[in-house]
Amino acid sequence: MSGATQPNGQPLALAAASNGSITVQDPGEVTLNLVWSLVYDIPSGNFVMVNEGSLSSGTPMVLALTNTGGGTSALRLSSFLLAGLPPGSTWDVAPGGAALAVRPTLSSSINLNVEGSGPYQPGNPVIAYDGWGGGQPNEIWTFNPLDSGGFPWNYAFTPECNQSTFLTANPDDPGGQLTIEVPAGTDVRPAPTQLWSAEYRIDGIIPLGAVFINEELSMALRTTPGGGAVFCADPSKIDAWSAWTVGPGPDAGGSVIYSAGKAQLVLNVSGGGPYNPGNVVISYPWQGGAENEQWIPLFVPHEVT
Repeated sequence: MSGATQPNGQPLALAAASNGSITVQDPGEVTLNLVWSLVYDIPSGNFVMVNEGSLSSGTPMVLALTNTGGGTSALRLSSFLLAGLPPGSTWDVAPGGAALAVRPTLSSSINLNVEGSGPYQPGNPVIAYDGWGGGQPNEIWTFNPLDSGGFPWNYAFTPECNQSTFLTANPDDPGGQLTIEVPAGTDVRPAPTQLWSAEYRIDGIIPLGAVFINEELSMALRTTPGGGAVFCADPSKIDAWSAWTVGPGPDAGGSVIYSAGKAQLVLNVSGGGPYNPGNVVISYPWQGGAENEQWIPLFVPHEVT
Protein backbone atom coordinates (compact mmCIF):
# COMPACT_ATOMS: atom_id res chain seq x y z
CA MET A 1 0.00 0.00 0.00
CA SER A 2 1.34 3.42 -0.99
CA GLY A 3 1.48 6.33 1.41
CA ALA A 4 -0.03 8.36 -1.42
CA THR A 5 -3.82 8.38 -1.52
CA GLN A 6 -6.52 9.40 -3.94
CA PRO A 7 -7.99 12.93 -3.69
CA ASN A 8 -10.91 11.52 -1.69
CA GLY A 9 -8.48 9.93 0.79
CA GLN A 10 -8.99 6.39 -0.46
CA PRO A 11 -5.88 4.18 -0.58
CA LEU A 12 -3.76 3.09 -3.53
CA ALA A 13 -1.93 -0.22 -3.94
CA LEU A 14 0.99 -1.37 -6.08
CA ALA A 15 -0.32 -3.17 -9.16
CA ALA A 16 0.95 -4.91 -12.29
CA ALA A 17 -1.01 -4.83 -15.53
CA SER A 18 -1.11 -7.73 -17.98
CA ASN A 19 1.20 -5.76 -20.30
CA GLY A 20 3.82 -5.55 -17.51
CA SER A 21 3.35 -1.90 -16.62
CA ILE A 22 3.54 -0.98 -12.93
CA THR A 23 1.03 1.46 -11.45
CA VAL A 24 -1.04 2.08 -8.36
CA GLN A 25 -4.68 1.04 -8.33
CA ASP A 26 -7.69 1.27 -6.03
CA PRO A 27 -7.58 -1.80 -3.73
CA GLY A 28 -11.30 -1.70 -2.99
CA GLU A 29 -11.59 -5.03 -4.77
CA VAL A 30 -8.40 -7.04 -4.33
CA THR A 31 -7.46 -8.84 -7.53
CA LEU A 32 -4.36 -10.95 -8.14
CA ASN A 33 -2.60 -8.12 -9.98
CA LEU A 34 -2.50 -6.32 -6.60
CA VAL A 35 -1.06 -9.32 -4.72
CA TRP A 36 2.69 -9.88 -4.39
CA SER A 37 4.53 -12.85 -2.88
CA LEU A 38 7.64 -11.71 -1.05
CA VAL A 39 10.12 -14.51 -1.73
CA TYR A 40 13.27 -14.52 0.39
CA ASP A 41 16.46 -14.51 -1.66
CA ILE A 42 19.32 -16.11 0.30
CA PRO A 43 22.22 -14.68 -1.78
CA SER A 44 21.13 -11.05 -1.31
CA GLY A 45 19.35 -11.40 2.04
CA ASN A 46 16.47 -9.41 0.55
CA PHE A 47 13.31 -10.40 -1.30
CA VAL A 48 11.79 -10.83 -4.74
CA MET A 49 8.27 -9.57 -5.44
CA VAL A 50 6.38 -12.16 -7.51
CA ASN A 51 3.13 -10.86 -8.94
CA GLU A 52 0.39 -13.39 -8.24
CA GLY A 53 -1.54 -12.33 -11.33
CA SER A 54 1.27 -13.69 -13.51
CA LEU A 55 1.06 -17.24 -12.15
CA SER A 56 -1.96 -18.23 -14.23
CA SER A 57 0.15 -17.87 -17.38
CA GLY A 58 2.65 -20.41 -16.08
CA THR A 59 5.47 -17.84 -16.21
CA PRO A 60 6.01 -16.21 -12.82
CA MET A 61 6.95 -12.55 -13.16
CA VAL A 62 8.83 -10.35 -10.70
CA LEU A 63 9.08 -6.61 -10.13
CA ALA A 64 12.32 -5.37 -11.71
CA LEU A 65 14.13 -2.24 -12.85
CA THR A 66 14.30 -1.58 -16.57
CA ASN A 67 17.70 0.07 -16.07
CA THR A 68 20.24 -1.55 -13.75
CA GLY A 69 22.94 1.03 -14.35
CA GLY A 70 21.74 3.38 -11.61
CA GLY A 71 19.58 6.50 -11.62
CA THR A 72 15.83 6.86 -11.94
CA SER A 73 14.32 3.90 -13.73
CA ALA A 74 11.00 2.67 -15.02
CA LEU A 75 9.70 -0.60 -13.60
CA ARG A 76 8.52 -3.71 -15.38
CA LEU A 77 7.64 -7.34 -14.82
CA SER A 78 10.52 -9.68 -15.59
CA SER A 79 10.54 -13.48 -15.85
CA PHE A 80 11.40 -15.38 -12.70
CA LEU A 81 14.37 -17.42 -13.93
CA LEU A 82 15.16 -20.65 -12.10
CA ALA A 83 18.76 -20.37 -13.33
CA GLY A 84 19.14 -17.08 -11.47
CA LEU A 85 17.22 -13.91 -10.74
CA PRO A 86 17.61 -11.02 -13.16
CA PRO A 87 19.67 -8.02 -11.97
CA GLY A 88 17.58 -5.32 -10.36
CA SER A 89 14.87 -7.71 -9.18
CA THR A 90 15.63 -8.02 -5.46
CA TRP A 91 14.43 -5.46 -2.96
CA ASP A 92 15.12 -4.22 0.55
CA VAL A 93 13.14 -2.11 3.00
CA ALA A 94 14.34 0.70 5.24
CA PRO A 95 12.63 3.05 7.72
CA GLY A 96 10.96 5.88 5.82
CA GLY A 97 9.29 8.05 8.43
CA ALA A 98 5.74 6.83 8.98
CA ALA A 99 6.25 3.72 6.83
CA LEU A 100 8.94 1.95 4.79
CA ALA A 101 11.12 2.89 1.86
CA VAL A 102 11.36 0.06 -0.68
CA ARG A 103 14.76 0.02 -2.40
CA PRO A 104 16.47 -2.21 -4.96
CA THR A 105 19.44 -4.20 -3.68
CA LEU A 106 21.55 -2.58 -6.41
CA SER A 107 21.23 0.93 -4.97
CA SER A 108 20.17 2.36 -1.62
CA SER A 109 19.66 5.81 -3.20
CA ILE A 110 16.75 4.61 -5.38
CA ASN A 111 13.25 4.34 -3.96
CA LEU A 112 9.95 2.87 -5.13
CA ASN A 113 7.94 6.00 -5.88
CA VAL A 114 4.49 6.94 -7.22
CA GLU A 115 5.48 9.33 -9.98
CA GLY A 116 4.61 13.02 -9.66
CA SER A 117 3.60 15.37 -6.86
CA GLY A 118 -0.13 14.62 -6.79
CA PRO A 119 -3.02 14.51 -6.89
CA TYR A 120 -2.67 10.74 -7.23
CA GLN A 121 -5.16 8.64 -9.12
CA PRO A 122 -5.58 4.95 -9.95
CA GLY A 123 -3.33 4.28 -12.93
CA ASN A 124 -0.53 6.61 -11.85
CA PRO A 125 2.85 5.07 -12.85
CA VAL A 126 5.25 3.76 -10.21
CA ILE A 127 8.96 4.29 -10.84
CA ALA A 128 12.28 3.68 -9.10
CA TYR A 129 13.29 7.26 -8.28
CA ASP A 130 16.87 8.32 -7.64
CA GLY A 131 16.36 10.64 -4.69
CA TRP A 132 14.72 10.76 -1.30
CA GLY A 133 12.34 13.42 -0.04
CA GLY A 134 12.50 12.35 3.61
CA GLY A 135 9.41 10.18 3.61
CA GLN A 136 6.89 11.90 1.35
CA PRO A 137 3.57 10.03 0.93
CA ASN A 138 4.42 8.90 -2.61
CA GLU A 139 7.71 7.29 -1.53
CA ILE A 140 6.64 5.27 1.50
CA TRP A 141 4.85 1.93 1.69
CA THR A 142 3.13 -0.44 4.12
CA PHE A 143 2.53 -4.17 3.66
CA ASN A 144 -0.80 -5.84 4.31
CA PRO A 145 -0.59 -9.65 4.71
CA LEU A 146 -2.97 -11.77 2.65
CA ASP A 147 -3.43 -15.52 2.83
CA SER A 148 -2.95 -16.10 -0.90
CA GLY A 149 -0.82 -19.24 -0.77
CA GLY A 150 2.37 -17.60 -2.01
CA PHE A 151 4.83 -18.69 -4.65
CA PRO A 152 6.68 -22.05 -4.29
CA TRP A 153 10.34 -21.11 -3.94
CA ASN A 154 11.79 -23.87 -1.77
CA TYR A 155 15.06 -24.68 -0.08
CA ALA A 156 16.46 -27.72 1.67
CA PHE A 157 19.14 -27.20 4.31
CA THR A 158 22.09 -29.58 4.65
CA PRO A 159 24.24 -29.28 7.78
CA GLU A 160 27.94 -29.03 7.04
CA CYS A 161 28.59 -31.62 9.76
CA ASN A 162 26.66 -34.35 7.87
CA GLN A 163 26.04 -33.49 4.23
CA SER A 164 24.01 -36.63 3.53
CA THR A 165 21.17 -35.30 5.71
CA PHE A 166 18.65 -32.44 5.65
CA LEU A 167 16.80 -30.35 8.22
CA THR A 168 13.62 -32.38 8.73
CA ALA A 169 10.19 -31.99 10.32
CA ASN A 170 8.24 -34.92 11.74
CA PRO A 171 4.64 -35.32 10.43
CA ASP A 172 3.86 -37.63 13.36
CA ASP A 173 4.85 -34.89 15.82
CA PRO A 174 4.25 -31.57 14.02
CA GLY A 175 5.20 -29.43 17.00
CA GLY A 176 8.12 -31.64 18.00
CA GLN A 177 11.79 -30.90 17.79
CA LEU A 178 13.37 -30.96 14.33
CA THR A 179 16.14 -33.39 13.42
CA ILE A 180 18.57 -34.09 10.60
CA GLU A 181 17.59 -37.06 8.44
CA VAL A 182 18.60 -38.71 5.17
CA PRO A 183 16.06 -38.58 2.31
CA ALA A 184 13.48 -41.35 2.39
CA GLY A 185 14.23 -44.45 0.26
CA THR A 186 17.03 -44.42 -2.29
CA ASP A 187 16.14 -41.06 -3.86
CA VAL A 188 18.61 -38.34 -2.86
CA ARG A 189 16.01 -35.64 -3.53
CA PRO A 190 14.71 -34.02 -0.32
CA ALA A 191 11.29 -35.22 0.81
CA PRO A 192 8.41 -32.75 1.46
CA THR A 193 9.26 -32.86 5.19
CA GLN A 194 12.71 -31.52 4.21
CA LEU A 195 11.55 -28.67 1.95
CA TRP A 196 11.04 -25.13 3.25
CA SER A 197 9.46 -22.25 1.35
CA ALA A 198 11.44 -19.06 1.86
CA GLU A 199 8.91 -16.30 2.47
CA TYR A 200 9.79 -12.75 3.53
CA ARG A 201 7.43 -11.30 6.13
CA ILE A 202 6.76 -7.65 6.87
CA ASP A 203 4.30 -6.79 9.63
CA GLY A 204 2.95 -3.45 8.42
CA ILE A 205 6.13 -1.37 8.72
CA ILE A 206 8.19 -3.90 10.73
CA PRO A 207 10.45 -6.19 8.64
CA LEU A 208 10.65 -9.60 10.33
CA GLY A 209 12.84 -11.41 7.77
CA ALA A 210 12.70 -14.91 6.33
CA VAL A 211 9.98 -17.32 7.41
CA PHE A 212 10.58 -20.93 6.41
CA ILE A 213 7.35 -22.90 5.91
CA ASN A 214 7.60 -26.69 5.80
CA GLU A 215 6.01 -28.07 2.62
CA GLU A 216 4.58 -31.19 4.30
CA LEU A 217 3.21 -29.53 7.44
CA SER A 218 2.51 -25.95 6.23
CA MET A 219 4.03 -24.83 9.53
CA ALA A 220 6.80 -22.34 10.28
CA LEU A 221 10.32 -23.00 11.57
CA ARG A 222 10.47 -21.55 15.09
CA THR A 223 12.59 -21.32 18.21
CA THR A 224 12.14 -19.73 21.66
CA PRO A 225 13.56 -16.58 23.31
CA GLY A 226 15.92 -18.63 25.44
CA GLY A 227 17.21 -20.67 22.52
CA GLY A 228 17.08 -24.46 22.58
CA ALA A 229 14.45 -26.47 20.74
CA VAL A 230 13.66 -25.70 17.10
CA PHE A 231 10.24 -26.88 15.97
CA CYS A 232 7.31 -26.12 13.66
CA ALA A 233 4.53 -23.75 14.69
CA ASP A 234 1.37 -22.02 13.46
CA PRO A 235 2.37 -19.80 10.49
CA SER A 236 -0.49 -17.36 11.15
CA LYS A 237 1.20 -16.22 14.37
CA ILE A 238 4.55 -15.03 13.03
CA ASP A 239 6.84 -12.98 15.24
CA ALA A 240 10.62 -12.59 15.57
CA TRP A 241 10.99 -16.16 16.89
CA SER A 242 9.57 -17.56 13.65
CA ALA A 243 11.76 -15.33 11.48
CA TRP A 244 15.38 -15.78 10.40
CA THR A 245 18.14 -14.22 8.35
CA VAL A 246 20.70 -16.15 6.35
CA GLY A 247 24.25 -14.91 6.02
CA PRO A 248 27.53 -16.31 4.70
CA GLY A 249 29.50 -18.64 6.96
CA PRO A 250 33.27 -18.69 7.36
CA ASP A 251 33.58 -21.83 5.20
CA ALA A 252 33.17 -21.66 1.43
CA GLY A 253 29.59 -22.54 0.49
CA GLY A 254 28.44 -22.48 4.12
CA SER A 255 25.67 -20.26 5.48
CA VAL A 256 24.63 -19.28 8.98
CA ILE A 257 20.92 -19.13 9.82
CA TYR A 258 20.37 -16.46 12.47
CA SER A 259 17.27 -16.02 14.61
CA ALA A 260 15.64 -12.64 13.98
CA GLY A 261 14.66 -12.56 17.64
CA LYS A 262 18.16 -12.54 19.10
CA ALA A 263 21.47 -11.62 17.50
CA GLN A 264 24.05 -14.42 17.37
CA LEU A 265 21.48 -17.14 18.12
CA VAL A 266 21.89 -19.58 15.22
CA LEU A 267 20.51 -22.86 13.90
CA ASN A 268 22.69 -25.66 15.25
CA VAL A 269 22.87 -29.47 15.14
CA SER A 270 23.07 -30.31 18.82
CA GLY A 271 26.11 -31.95 20.39
CA GLY A 272 29.79 -32.46 19.69
CA GLY A 273 29.48 -35.25 17.15
CA PRO A 274 29.19 -37.69 15.59
CA TYR A 275 26.21 -36.04 13.88
CA ASN A 276 24.12 -39.02 12.88
CA PRO A 277 20.64 -39.04 11.35
CA GLY A 278 18.16 -38.39 14.13
CA ASN A 279 20.30 -35.77 15.88
CA VAL A 280 18.11 -32.92 17.12
CA VAL A 281 18.40 -29.35 15.89
CA ILE A 282 18.48 -26.40 18.28
CA SER A 283 19.17 -22.68 18.29
CA TYR A 284 22.38 -21.88 20.13
CA PRO A 285 24.75 -18.92 20.57
CA TRP A 286 27.26 -18.57 17.72
CA GLN A 287 30.52 -20.37 18.49
CA GLY A 288 32.63 -19.08 15.61
CA GLY A 289 31.92 -21.43 12.71
CA ALA A 290 31.89 -25.06 13.81
CA GLU A 291 30.56 -27.53 11.22
CA ASN A 292 27.36 -28.10 13.22
CA GLU A 293 26.37 -24.42 12.99
CA GLN A 294 26.86 -23.94 9.26
CA TRP A 295 24.36 -25.03 6.61
CA ILE A 296 24.34 -25.43 2.84
CA PRO A 297 21.09 -24.11 1.31
CA LEU A 298 19.95 -26.13 -1.69
CA PHE A 299 17.40 -24.51 -4.01
CA VAL A 300 14.72 -27.00 -5.06
CA PRO A 301 12.47 -25.64 -7.85
CA HIS A 302 8.82 -26.62 -8.02
CA GLU A 303 6.39 -26.45 -10.88
CA VAL A 304 3.75 -23.76 -10.66
CA THR A 305 0.30 -25.37 -10.71
